[in-house]
Amino acid sequence: MKKPPIVTIVGRQNVGKSTLYNRLAGKSGRSITEDTPGVTRDVLETRVEREELECPILLRDTPGLDIENLDEMNRSILEVSFAHLQESDLIIHVIDRKDVRDYDFQLLERFRKDPKISTIPILFVANKVDSEKDEIDMEELYRIGITEPVPVSALGKRNIGLVFDKINFMLPNKGRAENIQVDLKLSIVGKPNSGKSSLLNAILGYKRAVVSEIAGTTRDSLNAYFQYKERLAEITDTAGIRKKSRTAESLEFYSYKRTLKAMEEANIVVFLLDATKGVGEYDKKIFAYLEKTGKPVVIVFNKWDLIPDKTDKTLKEFRENVIGRFPAMKNKPMLTASAVTRQRVSQVLDRVWAMHDKTKIRITTGELNRKIKEWLADGRVNQVSKRPLKVKYATQISSLPFHVVFFVNSRELFTPNILSFFKKKFDTDYDLGGIPVRIEIRDNETKK
Repeated sequence: MKKPPIVTIVGRQNVGKSTLYNRLAGKSGRSITEDTPGVTRDVLETRVEREELECPILLRDTPGLDIENLDEMNRSILEVSFAHLQESDLIIHVIDRKDVRDYDFQLLERFRKDPKISTIPILFVANKVDSEKDEIDMEELYRIGITEPVPVSALGKRNIGLVFDKINFMLPNKGRAENIQVDLKLSIVGKPNSGKSSLLNAILGYKRAVVSEIAGTTRDSLNAYFQYKERLAEITDTAGIRKKSRTAESLEFYSYKRTLKAMEEANIVVFLLDATKGVGEYDKKIFAYLEKTGKPVVIVFNKWDLIPDKTDKTLKEFRENVIGRFPAMKNKPMLTASAVTRQRVSQVLDRVWAMHDKTKIRITTGELNRKIKEWLADGRVNQVSKRPLKVKYATQISSLPFHVVFFVNSRELFTPNILSFFKKKFDTDYDLGGIPVRIEIRDNETKK
């Protein structure tokens, strides 16, 4: 299956790349924009289908490439960015018309000397052109060899339509894209520095995300496509979830909101924890939120390779310790892995797909009511009830989450313990493997 053409936005820090990305992506836009240089650290990607485009595109937003302090993380940022540029079908080079610098020319020269990038068409966008007078004054751009800049104001939406026209004109192999129908939407969540980006890279088999020991390296949700055993999935690596900022304008606030949205859109969530640290209080809060959303969760303890002196009993003792401290995880799939060494990464994917298949379970109303009668037949449930309870009728109304409605003789009889009994029965008899079960109780007094 061929992907849509890849269009990658590149340029210095703080020239308006992320704002342009959001304008072109429309409702798909997720890039965080802020005046602070270096906000975008990873390569963001989204599929864009708009009437302005002759074919769908995969639009990418790269970090600012004018990095003076080339420490380990910054070298990784440049490496990832240039790898994405080299596989692009079209590059959009954004330059601040009001602040043309030597680095703009240096970057242009680097593109011209790169064997792969030099063969890729480049659309030059002069950003922050807020008036007709600004459109005329392009002398600085002509001086560094840019003869056909497109003057725009990404913030003011000026000439955005012209950018679409140029994309359609300059994009090679238009129309080669097929409509991408993914079988699964997978999201990776967890606290900062649990190894989410490393797991994303291990699953994809290449360096999609910047990985660093500095907590909070991933500031936005990253998504990509991958194929596993002839099925296609879209995977999202979210920003690490930490305590939500109370300041609506803060960068942490927007990262947090993007992460919540990514979880809500996912079919399956991989909840990644650091095996060297176990389950902390905030891990419990993240898990509680996942339970509230009703999303199927696969719990993965990463960095298992760092656990010292392992024996054949280590895994069993580790699980017992986790469940003992946090019983709510008992019925959830729980695996150990190492994203860095790729240990058991394939097992994680196998479990994810197996859980996804279980989300498609449909139980006919007739079978459902027969099962409930079987579960109540021995009378043990009524022995712990105030008076005999009765499920008059039951039906399934959703598979994700697994949601059934009980029409009963009295709502008050269906206490948390009774509901827990039914949930366990659904889980075991239908081998739901940890798929969240919701039971909605209705009686004659329930408001419609």
